[in-house]
Formats: sequence, structure tokens, C-alpha cells
Amino acid sequence: MGKRLGVIALCCVVMKVAFSIIPEDEKILHRGDANNDGVVNVSDASYINNYLFFHGPPPPCMNQADANDDGQVTSTDSSFIVNWLFNGGPAPPAPGPYNTICAADGAPRPGCQTSPCP
Repeated sequence: MGKRLGVIALCCVVMKVAFSIIPEDEKILHRGDANNDGVVNVSDASYINNYLFFHGPPPPCMNQADANDDGQVTSTDSSFIVNWLFNGGPAPPAPGPYNTICAADGAPRPGCQTSPCP
């Protein structure tokens, strides 16, 4: 019985480490997904430009809108997305557009207003 409880306790510790809670300002699902619709496409570049130049709504998660991962959301992020989609430029850095888990974003990170993670 004691051995079984030890194994269960060990499993709980491993699960806690593997699925630790990521602070809200570090969360990111798909870098480049500025509008948080689950895909990175030209609408994300438009969303960024609308926010920057036409006082549109801010991206729900600035971490995702920071497509080139330089720590800020600027017009270079929309250009980065368009260059990747249409000109064969580099993909957004990890956690990139094909990421399937909610991951922590390394510094620099502009933060999230709402969680991009399901």
C-alpha cells in the first residue's frame, strides 16, 4: 500500500512540473496570430495595421501579435507576416504558427490582455 502511494505521489509531482501554470503575461499559442482566431494569415497583418494606424482594437495577446519576437508590436510585425506568407521569408519564431500547446513566451514579451490559450 505504501509503495502504491509513493508512486501516486511521484506521478502527481511529475504532472505538476509538466503542466505548471504559465503566468498570464507569458502565455502564447501562435506567434503571429494577432487577432487570436487560431491561424496566422493576412488578416493578422491587417489587424496589426488597423490597431497601429486606425485606432482599431488592440490585439488580445500582444505576445502573439509580436510576429518577429522583438518585444514590441509595430508595422514590422505585419510586414514580417506578409513576407513569410507570400515571399518565402522566415516563419514567426517559436512558439510559431504551428504550435499546438500553450507555451511560455521568452523575453522580451509585451504581454497579453486576455489568454490566447483555450
